[in-house]
Formats: sequence, C-alpha cells, structure tokens
Amino acid sequence: MPRSKERRAAAVITGASGGIGRALALRFAPSVEHMTLIGRDARRLGELAGDVARRGARARSLVARFDSSEELQELAQELGRSTTVSVLLHAAGEFVKEPVACLAGADFERSLRVNLSAPYVLTRALLGALQRGAGDVVFINSSAVGQRRAGLSAYGASKAGLVALADSLRQECNPLGLRVLSVFLGATATRLQEQLHAGGEQGPYQPGQLLQPSDVAEIIHAALALPRGAEVTDLHLRPALPHRA
Repeated sequence: MPRSKERRAAAVITGASGGIGRALALRFAPSVEHMTLIGRDARRLGELAGDVARRGARARSLVARFDSSEELQELAQELGRSTTVSVLLHAAGEFVKEPVACLAGADFERSLRVNLSAPYVLTRALLGALQRGAGDVVFINSSAVGQRRAGLSAYGASKAGLVALADSLRQECNPLGLRVLSVFLGATATRLQEQLHAGGEQGPYQPGQLLQPSDVAEIIHAALALPRGAEVTDLHLRPALPHRA
C-alpha cells in the first residue's frame, strides 16, 4: 500500500478483540504505521493483527485482563516504553446490571477497575508518547451516563467517572497539543448486546436496528481527521429511529 503523508505514527487500541475495538482497528489501519492491539482473546487478536497488516499497518497483540491489577501494571510498563503514539482508543469495557441490594462489592470494584481505572492507568503511562505524537485520546462511553436507571449503579458510576477523567485530561493536555474525545454510544450491535437480549429483558436481538461498530469507527476517524486547530469534545450516537414509509 502506498505510504501517505497523512499516515500517523502509531495507534493503541484497547478492547480490540471486541466488536467496537475491532472495527476501530480496521478503520484506522490504513492511516497509521504501527498498531498495538490489546484485548483478552489471543485468538481474536491474532486474526485481527493479520487483517490490520493486510490494510497497511504493522501490528502487535498484547493479551491482558483489566480486572487484574498485576496484568494492568505489566501492560502499563510495556506501553510506557512507547516512543510516539498518535491515537489512543479506549474501547474496552464491562457491563454490570444489578440493583444495589444484590450487587457484590467485588463486582462493583471490577466495573470501576475495567471501565475507569484501566483507562486512567494506561493513558497516564502513554502521556509522554502521546505528547510527542501530537496525539488524540478517545474514550468510548455510554448514553447511560446521566440516566436514572435502576440496576446501573456500578456501570453508571464507572462511566460517569470516565467523563470526569476525560474532561480534566482535556483541560490539562490541550496546551500540550493533545485532543480528548468522549464518545457516548447508544445500543450497538456487539456480543454484549447479544448477551443482554439473550437474557430476555429486551426482546429479540435485532442487530440491524442497532448502531453498527463500523459506523462508530467511521465517525470517530472522521472526528480525528479534523485539522489540529479544531477539536470534537463530545460525540453522541444512537440508533436511528425506524423508518416509516
């Protein structure tokens, strides 16, 4: 593939073995030189690395579980060796739905660790590399933020915290040349949504009526393609209302 002057140095993607992370990797592959794919499923990561390479980017895969403090710290040390990073895409996440009375403390803490602590730890480890790369940081968030819904204490708390992290980071790092984008997604056609529908609470799973991961990746790529003098700070996406003829 011909090298374009617009190709960025490197991208780091968490949750790359999942639907949104995979879509982001495939969309950004033609526009970066090197990509680091992070996820829990070694087989899926290996397959994705091959797909990414065929689209023009060198790729490496790192397997890590964000609910493990030890693995998270090891990953942060490895990423801390990066010299230049142009794009950091946080797509890893965990969904927990339980009323407070039934929610185990360990489940609440795991949700905070995966959805909030891990993005903080990894972003902090890469700040120097991001600054050298005039980078962008993207946090995949949820439309559940701000909604008063039963059963979402753990998930909602972690995602609300992620908003605070992103907003503070933006104010601190804009003067250093970094941009920060929060993406608030409605229901998206991923394995998570399929599992939620399988529980019988939300009716049959109809992925064609949900946001598509490829569309999410497309709009994020477009937002980051803006000249450096412009910044999209918050992006809200939801499935379009069904068409009525």
